[in-house]
Amino acid sequence: MAKIISFFTAMFLILQSPFLFAFGRDGRALGKATLVLEESSYAVGTESVQATLHNGTLRSLTIGGPSLQRWEDGAWNDVKPRYEIACAPYTLKPLRSTGYVTCDLTNYAPPLGPGRYRVGMGGEYAEFTLVGEGKVSLTPEFDSYPVGTREIKALLYNGSAARFDYTVGYGIDKFIDGEWVWIGPNFGFITLMQYLYPGIGVTLECELSCDAPMEAGRYRLTVRDVYGEFTLV
Repeated sequence: MAKIISFFTAMFLILQSPFLFAFGRDGRALGKATLVLEESSYAVGTESVQATLHNGTLRSLTIGGPSLQRWEDGAWNDVKPRYEIACAPYTLKPLRSTGYVTCDLTNYAPPLGPGRYRVGMGGEYAEFTLVGEGKVSLTPEFDSYPVGTREIKALLYNGSAARFDYTVGYGIDKFIDGEWVWIGPNFGFITLMQYLYPGIGVTLECELSCDAPMEAGRYRLTVRDVYGEFTLV
């Protein structure tokens, strides 16, 4: 009897192992739950986003309505809805069952502006960015980076109704003594024109390469007359 119990205990531990259940036949991760959004970025004014929760664990998950958080001052903070909407709990069965939820972005006051957000459901989170505001916006991937970072990414998004023309290349400004001062980069400007049509975004890979070392402080990327601020800490 002791051997039989030990056998079933060992089998239970093996089945719980993330190494055995790395991925299912459909490519979804097993051994954990994952929350996925349809897109990674949306225009300001988007009314709702849909999230999909995949349950790859060996236990049932009970989920309710979604929550929303915004990245501010180096931390995720809850965004309170105008009206609390009661959602009946729903149970996802173990191993590859899927649930869907729609997060209403109009149920917040003041209206949601550009920035980093994440939807929460069942203890999992999926991050997205709201960009644009009837204008062209430049949004670095993160608000801050450690000193010594060599390259960052930024999303250039055209939220206006007109085509945005810009040249390949970018500038870097530093906030010094109360004003923005151009400090680089230390390579020549490229005059090849690019065209960004309304509702389209492009990710820029920007080297933090200047004549002088970039120390801790406030900086911003510049593309024509569009700016995206970040800090080095």
